[in-house]
Amino acid sequence: MFTIRKIEDKKPRKIFPWKKLAIGILEFGRPIFNLYGDWKKRRQEEKIKEKRVHMLKRTLLILISVFVVLLIIGTMLQVFFSVRILSFQQIASVTGTPPPIDENGYTNLILMGQGDGDHDGKDLTDTIIVASIDPNETKSVVMLSFPRDLYFLHTEKMGAGKLNTFYRDYKGYLKYMKGMDPDVASKEALKELGEELGRNLGLQIHGVIKVDFIAFTQSVDAIGGVDLDVPYDIIDNEYPDENFGYDPFEIYKGMNHLDGTTALKYARSRSTTSDFGRSARQQQLIKEMAKKAKEEEIYKKPGMILEFLNIYKDNVETTLTTRELVGLLTFATEIEANNVVTMQLNDRNALYDSFIEPGGFLYAPPRHLFDGAAVLLPVSIPEFPVTWKQISALKKLLFDERAMYLKKPVIAVLNSGAPAGHARKLATELTRYGFPVDMMDNASIPKQETSFVSVKSSAEEEVSDDLAKFFASITGIEAKKMHSGLRDDETRELTIVIGKDYKYEPLQSSILSE
Repeated sequence: MFTIRKIEDKKPRKIFPWKKLAIGILEFGRPIFNLYGDWKKRRQEEKIKEKRVHMLKRTLLILISVFVVLLIIGTMLQVFFSVRILSFQQIASVTGTPPPIDENGYTNLILMGQGDGDHDGKDLTDTIIVASIDPNETKSVVMLSFPRDLYFLHTEKMGAGKLNTFYRDYKGYLKYMKGMDPDVASKEALKELGEELGRNLGLQIHGVIKVDFIAFTQSVDAIGGVDLDVPYDIIDNEYPDENFGYDPFEIYKGMNHLDGTTALKYARSRSTTSDFGRSARQQQLIKEMAKKAKEEEIYKKPGMILEFLNIYKDNVETTLTTRELVGLLTFATEIEANNVVTMQLNDRNALYDSFIEPGGFLYAPPRHLFDGAAVLLPVSIPEFPVTWKQISALKKLLFDERAMYLKKPVIAVLNSGAPAGHARKLATELTRYGFPVDMMDNASIPKQETSFVSVKSSAEEEVSDDLAKFFASITGIEAKKMHSGLRDDETRELTIVIGKDYKYEPLQSSILSE
């Protein structure tokens, strides 16, 4: 009989306490996780502040810098003339050719502004203005500002997108996809943006100037600041400082003296107003800065000229050649200080209410149609497809008929037999195109069979004739002598009386048909 026994007893295996270890790690690591959560929350808050700071950095003043740059070059030449270092013939030999012009004798430029190179929005051009210079007949400059959110449904080479992204995206495409030299890619992107905007406007663009506005504050201080008549109170409690905090900004209606820092805040703040109000303030600064520079007689102060050159030497890029820039100065010297016409495209269009502003040719479509993005599109007649016809009509009047805008006519629209509401429709349309109506009412005279446009006899005969013919042509209403029965308090320099024969039509039809 056999007995079976174990040669060696195996010791029972100990089970590792994973559960206790995990609990211990969690207990020990909880403060660390809490610290990480607090850090992540603070970082998210900082990013929100950083984003606002970066956004505001991009919304700087292009034309101020551009005009000052041109002024600097021009005043340097005047200094050389005054000490007989250079003669006009010598300057002419450098330029070689006169500045480029279109069939009307205008030089048309696109002026662009971008923020600094140290933020997420590098190369976004949030300031875009079309400037048209007439050095001969009217000696004027017309400036039309375009909002950064204006959306192009299609372009010839740059795809669809917001206006402020085209330069950045197309430059990147040329640089990384086509292997183009960065400087060449940048200039080609500027050219294409200029050509695309020109195609949509029906306007020949002769050059693009892009400015980085790092030096704006220094420039305002260099001329001793500017005096501005602030049109309304601005209170911005969330204006950001450079440390991701707040630097509250307040300025009140009336005359104010602005140094560089204050001028920059005045131009950039959006808390109280909108992008469109900010554009108007920027153009106001342009005028006052140019006026101050002229009063200071920079051309007699070589030290100031050199200071400006040091400020701007690294902050300007253009598609124009040096000869074209110098040639452009011959135009700049002919411009009268008061002959500057400004307008901003905006969405105060009176489509859903009675609120209208000059330039109200845009609207904001539902965001879900554009992946949640806030964009602006042109108001089209008819509504679909979306076209630039109304904006093209505005360009035709604003640029080609600038003499009428320079006259700044005071207008009355009176209803004397037309359907109810038609006087308001016509007044709204005239305001949209930049001719604000001062008086709108029912006429005191009996209902008229035919409509008419009249000017007060007190106006100069030549001016009266021009005004009457112009408004008769765009409204389709015959020009006649003022009706003797109209009271003085209901008439203005230009009075439009709409009678039983009047049928309202948008001005687009008559303007583009011409």
